[in-house]
Amino acid sequence: MKKILSILSLASILFTTSCDDNLLEAYAPGYLTEEEAIKTPDDLTRLMNTAYGVLSPGSEIEFSSAFTDEVGVGYNTGGQGKDTYLAFLMNPSLDAPNGIWDTHYAALAYANRVIKFSENLTAADADEQQVINSAVAQALAIRAYCHMQLIAYFSTNPKDRNALGVMMSNDVYPSNALKPRETNGVLYDFIDADLAKAVDLFNTLTTSPSNLYANKYFAKAMQARVNAMRGDYANALVFANDVIANSGVSLASFARYKNVFHTDDNTAAEEVLFKLKRNKDEARTGALWASVNTSVTGSPFYEVGRSLFNLMNTTSFASASTVTITAITGSTITAPGNSLMVGDMFTFNNSYPANAAMNSNGLTTVPLNAIVAGKVYYVKTIINAATGTFNLTTDPTLASPPTVLFTAANSATFPITAKANYGDIRYSVNIHPTSIINPNYQTVVDYLYTDKITTRKYPGRTDSGNFVNDIKISRLSEMYFIKAEALASAGDLAGAAAAIKVVRDARANRPQPLPVYADATAAFKDILKERRIEFAFEGYRFVDLKRIGALAGEGISRDARDCEFNGACTLPVSDYRFALPMPQDETNVNQSVKDNQNPGY
Repeated sequence: MKKILSILSLASILFTTSCDDNLLEAYAPGYLTEEEAIKTPDDLTRLMNTAYGVLSPGSEIEFSSAFTDEVGVGYNTGGQGKDTYLAFLMNPSLDAPNGIWDTHYAALAYANRVIKFSENLTAADADEQQVINSAVAQALAIRAYCHMQLIAYFSTNPKDRNALGVMMSNDVYPSNALKPRETNGVLYDFIDADLAKAVDLFNTLTTSPSNLYANKYFAKAMQARVNAMRGDYANALVFANDVIANSGVSLASFARYKNVFHTDDNTAAEEVLFKLKRNKDEARTGALWASVNTSVTGSPFYEVGRSLFNLMNTTSFASASTVTITAITGSTITAPGNSLMVGDMFTFNNSYPANAAMNSNGLTTVPLNAIVAGKVYYVKTIINAATGTFNLTTDPTLASPPTVLFTAANSATFPITAKANYGDIRYSVNIHPTSIINPNYQTVVDYLYTDKITTRKYPGRTDSGNFVNDIKISRLSEMYFIKAEALASAGDLAGAAAAIKVVRDARANRPQPLPVYADATAAFKDILKERRIEFAFEGYRFVDLKRIGALAGEGISRDARDCEFNGACTLPVSDYRFALPMPQDETNVNQSVKDNQNPGY
């Protein structure tokens, strides 16, 4: 076991900040030894807050994004990922295995200290006992979560109790301690015990922690997740239904979903079960894909993968309707007989004038106020349903969305045609409105410089700085997906379809049709598709493919244009690289782990 498990001295812990929910107070003792440092229940709370500061899933998010099919090479690439993750290269010295390993074991080191040092404290009254119970419950939940994530990435088969998992971290260790890999079964039993004890302790609290901390329904959500991960769908369904029915949290609506990600001001009852609070200049998650900002001029070295973009752009679906436009006056579009609704996604089939294009900043057209084919808009206002008049906006996530002018299209010969389909708010949350979309991307010679689609999920807040947003660890939508998986596994295809429809209805501007699945494979394929859209750029895709890709008959599948530079277009989930290698940071010092390296490395 390497030093990351021991965290030699608390004297090096993060500096102290505020003690409210917006700035979690970390522990900064003035003592040389841990035993002297933890004197009060509040010390224990601050130590737990330090664990939250250490627990940053940037390595998971970046790896999952680049190694799978979420992103492709950006037009401002400096070579990022081209010779490693975009080429499906994986070895023990790369950042991903080392970063994922180190992050979770560092968080485990702090969580273990909270649990162990709580035994040295005697509560002066009932209020202090509440503080101790809360800190320990949080630590147990985080300890379980970290072990789960490590199994998900490093075990060759998380569904096999006898397969090797990772090292168990269940104590405060000296710096020279060495531990072997445990089997998944041993680890799962430990995780189950931690989560059950965490829930019991949370039940003793008069006030439950907010979603800025590990809490009761985060722990129950992790009970659902760990059971789904090992294929115990009967129990996964029980816990998922419990969270859905009793957490008091509801899915964010079409109008409110943006608040979950862009402004982080969703209410406690919206969507998020647990998130990591990030303050000014901390964990610049958006900088995993771009150098300057999330716009098309923000120097993106990774861009949204075309295969993912095509899933998000509903106007490219077979269900999209052709809209016949008879007139355009300024911003007013006339299309008699259309059935558009506010929030519908809309693209023009052709450019007017024919040579119109987006400016390089993605904000304006050349000539000004022209129509550019492929540019995605949302219906902003239905001016008169009877006459079929409406106008468009580029960004429905804004409080006052701009209305788009099309005065340069007055010379168009009407009627002209467009495509429209229901609006899915996940498109505008994930895709920056300045993106330059080439409808002919499949055949254009200069794909990299004419089709520029940039990520937007972490734009940053006014108070936190560029690229800095809270990091969502657990959301309610996952419980509906786990429910769908469990029902599909049990043969209840209609029930699985109903669970998927609940999420789609919440994200769309109108109720969505109920899916119809021919068999369980079709159900798992649709579940995997929905998870791909819902959790884009949140670090789920690699583990999702590893976990249910075989059930869906799918693996990594990049658009041909995104992988034409190296030919690395597909990777089946049976490939050895779906288990990360034991990282070099660990094998350099731990012979037992080195001797039990995963196959292929």
